[in-house]
Amino acid sequence: MASPDLTQELTCPICLEIFTQPVSLECEHHFCRSCISQSWEKVPGDVSCPQCRQVFTQRNIRPARTLANIVEKLRVLKVTQPEEEFYCQEHEEKLKLFCEVEQRAICVDCWGSEHQTHKDLHIKEAVQLYKNKLETSLETLQKQMDLSLHSKREGEDGISQMNTEVERLRNEIRSEFEKMHKFLFEKEELMKTELERKSNKIFEEMENNLKKTLDEMSSVEGAIRDLQSRLEIQKAPEFLKDIQDLVKRSQMEFHQAGTVSTQLPVGIDGGPFKYINVWREMRAVISPVPSSLTLDPDTANNRLIISQDLSSVRFGNEDKDLPDNPERFDIKLYVLSCQSFTSGRIYWEVGLGNKTDWVVGVCRESVNRKGKIIPSPENGFWVIARLRDCKSEKIPDVISQLKVKPRKLGISLDYEGGQVSFYDAEDMSHLYTFTDTFTEKLYPIFNPCNNASGNNTEPLTLLTC
Repeated sequence: MASPDLTQELTCPICLEIFTQPVSLECEHHFCRSCISQSWEKVPGDVSCPQCRQVFTQRNIRPARTLANIVEKLRVLKVTQPEEEFYCQEHEEKLKLFCEVEQRAICVDCWGSEHQTHKDLHIKEAVQLYKNKLETSLETLQKQMDLSLHSKREGEDGISQMNTEVERLRNEIRSEFEKMHKFLFEKEELMKTELERKSNKIFEEMENNLKKTLDEMSSVEGAIRDLQSRLEIQKAPEFLKDIQDLVKRSQMEFHQAGTVSTQLPVGIDGGPFKYINVWREMRAVISPVPSSLTLDPDTANNRLIISQDLSSVRFGNEDKDLPDNPERFDIKLYVLSCQSFTSGRIYWEVGLGNKTDWVVGVCRESVNRKGKIIPSPENGFWVIARLRDCKSEKIPDVISQLKVKPRKLGISLDYEGGQVSFYDAEDMSHLYTFTDTFTEKLYPIFNPCNNASGNNTEPLTLLTC
């Protein structure tokens, strides 16, 4: 009779039967023509080899004539030779039963002598039972493989995206420092070094996650191979040998690799404001940067006190007798800057000191300045605040969540980019960003708030950076 190894080589990996009209794929794996056709029938677009997973853009299959001749000879050989039987070594009887207690095939005499109290199955029932279990495990493992492949793709895509982002930042840094020439050469090198240090750490973590995924895949692939090999065995006793251990080994679970933070250092990935600290050292070369603002008394609520140099504003205890001109806020304690913006990128800083309440940001020129005002983006206000109840004012509550409250606030306006961003100006940590579309003149706006608590006496101060 043909050897088991030869039979295995001539078995289709899909139907697990001897090949019928065998065909060959470009990867040189063989399948029955009908099996591979049905496997690809419902797959749109590119297809893959069920055995090695190689992807093909075209569905090229070639008749395997030599293999077909060998298969035909094997079929003739099987007809002319009797099927090999397995017999009990003790009783020389055919093995017809399977003892689930001892996990082995037995004959009828074995059952009569020592297995009557055990749970026994007809050997064909046992084959079907454990075949079903192995097929279920194989299906589960194949799903786990799909998960691991998805995780692998995510890991590779993450690395690719990180590479793209790092390259973008590297080019931006180089471009900015070329503008500033020799004076900024040392700063450029320091920032690139920090970028490389942090990105290398991120890449290391991402590579480690990818390695864990690949290790998981290797384990799953090994289990799949074991199950496929066992399912190809035709003889029941050999098929059922150590079957329970095989079932247990196949019951593994794919562990999703943890996510890696791709947050780059604020000093590197902080938009156009990552150069603020450098600009401070270059005031003799670049001036004025950042923008210098002054307050417009004609827009100030009559309870506000503005300094003589127009650089600070605080709450006053009495109403001043001021004309109620259209520009002035009559109820809310707001004041605008003299400067307005209709294009470009602008940055300024406001000193907060130890104030317990304040509102700072930008607004449209056309905002309502009379009566009750809700300072929301829908009404033309892009502001943040330190207030006891930001929600009622429809202002993002970003300050109350901070353990250390900012003493200096950096505000950036990117008019064309449609962004207003806020930073803790002492370390340039990002606090909040509004994204919108700007179509009219924008003004910096300030509200020192009242002193009802008795602890809010300090002014808001426009800083010269």
